[in-house]
Amino acid sequence: MFLGGAVFTDLYKDKIYNVWVIPGLLTGLILALSQGPDRFLNALTGVGATFLVLMPVYLVKGIAAGDVKLLLSTASFLSFQELYSCILFSFLIAGAISLVIIIFKREKKTLHFAVPVLLSAVLVLGGLV
Repeated sequence: MFLGGAVFTDLYKDKIYNVWVIPGLLTGLILALSQGPDRFLNALTGVGATFLVLMPVYLVKGIAAGDVKLLLSTASFLSFQELYSCILFSFLIAGAISLVIIIFKREKKTLHFAVPVLLSAVLVLGGLV
């Protein structure tokens, strides 16, 4: 649900609001805690690893801060393997969308990264990748 809200605001307001990502992160961590200390530790590790992987991308302006926070929230719900796949496929989908935009629009346009994150999460959680 929080991914859908983030996609909506990203597409229509060009911003991912904290009102979507912070409750999503907290919900993921609380859910993980309710599943036991091992799952909670895995969720924290996933969130931390996501932060470490995405901060250099953010610092070179590869993605925006809202995109980083969105993936941090998503990380709290996923296993480490699912998280790895989600991040990888998010960037692959974003690259494919960017290529289509470049070929057909022939202009530089901002990519709404929430869309690839949502698509990759659906693919990973649906067992399609």
